Amino acid sequence: MISIDDIRERLTEIRPHGARDDIVALGLVRSIDTRDGAVVIHFAPPAMAPQLLNATLADIRRAVGALDGVRQVEVKVVNNPGQPGQAAAPAAPIPGVRDIIAVGSTKGGVGKSTVAANLALAFAQLGQRVGLLDADVYGPSLPIMFGVGGRPQVTESKRIVPLEKFGLRLMSIGFFLDDSSPVIWRGPMVMGLVRQFLKDVEWGTLDILVVDMPPGTGDAQLTLVQQVPLAGGIMVTTPQAVSTLDVQRGIAMFEQVKTPVLGVIENMSFYECPQCGTHDELFGSGGGERIAHEFGIPLLGRIPLVPDVRTAGDTGKPIVIDQPKHSVSQAFVRIAQTTLETVEAQRFTAAPPEIIG
Repeated sequence: MISIDDIRERLTEIRPHGARDDIVALGLVRSIDTRDGAVVIHFAPPAMAPQLLNATLADIRRAVGALDGVRQVEVKVVNNPGQPGQAAAPAAPIPGVRDIIAVGSTKGGVGKSTVAANLALAFAQLGQRVGLLDADVYGPSLPIMFGVGGRPQVTESKRIVPLEKFGLRLMSIGFFLDDSSPVIWRGPMVMGLVRQFLKDVEWGTLDILVVDMPPGTGDAQLTLVQQVPLAGGIMVTTPQAVSTLDVQRGIAMFEQVKTPVLGVIENMSFYECPQCGTHDELFGSGGGERIAHEFGIPLLGRIPLVPDVRTAGDTGKPIVIDQPKHSVSQAFVRIAQTTLETVEAQRFTAAPPEIIG
């Protein structure tokens, strides 16, 4: 006779798309009933795209149905805004924030946070009011890159006041951690933190909020796209094939949740010798162009691997601020300008036609 413990054990093999933990550890299995070989599972997933939900439900039925003694499996979805046939709760904008742009990479180690920081500063140089949210919960780098520390203030109404540096409003989990504190959080905790940083921070009036996303396509990313409407996502890659393969998954994630991909940035495109000016393609070439061509999105720019970028970030003064006339700084400004034009064009095409007379 099949037991509930056997069923629960089998369910630990199933992970929602992009999640680190299984559906049991995430608390998504509310209850299990079994009688005479018929199993009923009450499943409460987070909001997700219908395709992802259907795939997860199919995995549950297949896994449990393979157990000896099981003749029928029914999965009942409860409290699920993304369930087919139900209206999903619309993402609510952040009051005072015009556009939200997510910078992602899917693969770690490609310089995504460096790109996000310098891109945010480039937007500010173009006259935009900018905030930067470090949503990389497991590896926050914003405090080091901007040379800021201390804990943000909390207002009487329990709103978190972002720190400010170089004209940007900044928020990061790093402001609340000791330097040696490990971040060991399960999915629901990550999702709750991202929601809090989006909804409970006193961002004020911003033209652009840049969100530095963690690598991958997991809880933080899905929470972001479900909680707020995004103007679009920017993917960061390096030229080599292993990096571009992962970026393709990130682009697919944005497409599945109906978020426009504004373009791809190829970081560490080549090594630029500071003495002789020669270019060496240490990580291969053409990765960003291949992605842009395959997905029909713009290649926003190619950022070289130069020591000045690393030095500036390590000393708390990103290169766009430290050396505004540097070729890399100018490349970020051009990328920012192109991105602004793309977002504005999207806003124009999405607006209803004006009725005259």
